[in-house]
Amino acid sequence: MVTAHTWHPGTGRVVSRWPVPVALAPDELFSMWLVRAALAQGVDPLVLAGHLWPKWRVWTIDLDRGINDERMSTLARESGIDAEKLREAMLLPIALVTGLEREAASAIWHWVLALGSRNRKRRGGLQYCSLCLADDVRPYFRLHWRLAWHTCCAVHKVSLRDRCCHCQFPIEPNRLAATDAMTSCSNCRGDIRHGPALPAADAALAFQDCADRVALTGTGSYGIHLLQAKEWFRLARYFLMLLRCAARRQVSGLGKCLAGLDPGVSRLRPPVTGLGFEMLPTLERSRFLEGVGALIMAGPEKLRNAVIAESMKDTSLRQGWPSLPSHIDSLVRDLPQLVRSRKAKGNAAAASMSRQTILYKWARLQRKMRRAS
Repeated sequence: MVTAHTWHPGTGRVVSRWPVPVALAPDELFSMWLVRAALAQGVDPLVLAGHLWPKWRVWTIDLDRGINDERMSTLARESGIDAEKLREAMLLPIALVTGLEREAASAIWHWVLALGSRNRKRRGGLQYCSLCLADDVRPYFRLHWRLAWHTCCAVHKVSLRDRCCHCQFPIEPNRLAATDAMTSCSNCRGDIRHGPALPAADAALAFQDCADRVALTGTGSYGIHLLQAKEWFRLARYFLMLLRCAARRQVSGLGKCLAGLDPGVSRLRPPVTGLGFEMLPTLERSRFLEGVGALIMAGPEKLRNAVIAESMKDTSLRQGWPSLPSHIDSLVRDLPQLVRSRKAKGNAAAASMSRQTILYKWARLQRKMRRAS
């Protein structure tokens, strides 16, 4: 049975310098606790952050990645919550387990949903379960709702939402006003606990549970092989890449090979936006993660047999990756290399682009125009 995992225990009652002390709930996300604390004091999140850290534009960055010791000490002193307890509610501990290098300054962390911030506005990055929020005495947002492999609620067995059920805008609690509730949409002020709850896909829920256990225990399995968490998540990311390639070219040898291991691969469609995995909507991520779970469950021997059956070349499995996961690398080394012949240059017109390629280019152009405006 799939159950919800515990990421941090929260705190008990706290003694605070604030008029209304606000304890950290179990598994609560750090930035959303700060929003909840502001609303409890009767002020906007912007006002509380300005009081804590003057001249720092707090809500223009991803606070859940971490803050420096000086700023954390200020917050711990004001809130009455130990700094280490607050750090447990951030994303860095989990990101390090899944493969992040501590010194990395990447705009996007693998396996962590990207906020897509521009000033205080966000394009995504936060999911929620409307039923969990409805059950809470004091509604709060969970840490695991920021993890990219989470697409379901393990408690209620429903799909997570990443948009307001009324206006379809991203969830942006950081832009709430002092008079709003934690469950209000910052755009339309509707209650995000409303709206139909869609049932979760069993395969996506199973992969989510498996990935949670790997992140929490530090090890995971691939066939009979036991992998460290970093290598397991790297393997999962490699399979994500293969599935996206197969979704673009269903009739290719790669598409047929993966469909032989998981029939659901033949139903995958490439994201219209062409965005990275951490920026995709919940439903699109869910479909790809179902496939990743099936490929990991199949194990290396079944993958090897499927590759040989399709007479695949090494380039089909490398897909430009300079370094492959160890169990994939040993398989690829045994495959024949593709020898490309030089074609004479000609003046023939370029082949017309597919509809999907045109949509990719259009989505990319729109993103560039938004950044320039």
